[in-house]
Amino acid sequence: MSFAADVNATAGLAGKLKAGLGALRAVDRTHISVQTPGSLLGSADVDTAQKTTYPHAARWDYVVGQQTGEYEHLHWIEVHPAEGTRNITEVEAKLAWLAAWLRHTALAAYRKQVVWVASGRSAFNGRHPRIKGLAAKGLSFAGGHLTI
Repeated sequence: MSFAADVNATAGLAGKLKAGLGALRAVDRTHISVQTPGSLLGSADVDTAQKTTYPHAARWDYVVGQQTGEYEHLHWIEVHPAEGTRNITEVEAKLAWLAAWLRHTALAAYRKQVVWVASGRSAFNGRHPRIKGLAAKGLSFAGGHLTI
């Protein structure tokens, strides 16, 4: 099992792996910090890569691979507005798409963190009932910044 090999073996992602956080749009990269940059295995822009295959789907943004001890760990990152409950509904749809899409990839076998990072001002926090509902589905809400 190798993150790079499995990204390249995934339909639509072949050749899309970038070094570090290189696959993230510059505006989104400002919301992510890396404690140990040398631990990153690379990143892929899932949203852009899958746009042709799933043009009308609520696609997930990014996957970032990181070596953590003996394991390769994946961070599934969605940088999305968090200004109101409409945004929660949008992220719920993206999470459902990610879960369905992952079932057909080798990337599903990795340890993972699925996280929503607010792209701007956040109208809620982790105590909001619907955010708790997302947490029950495996999603964590990072607020405006994520450190990996």
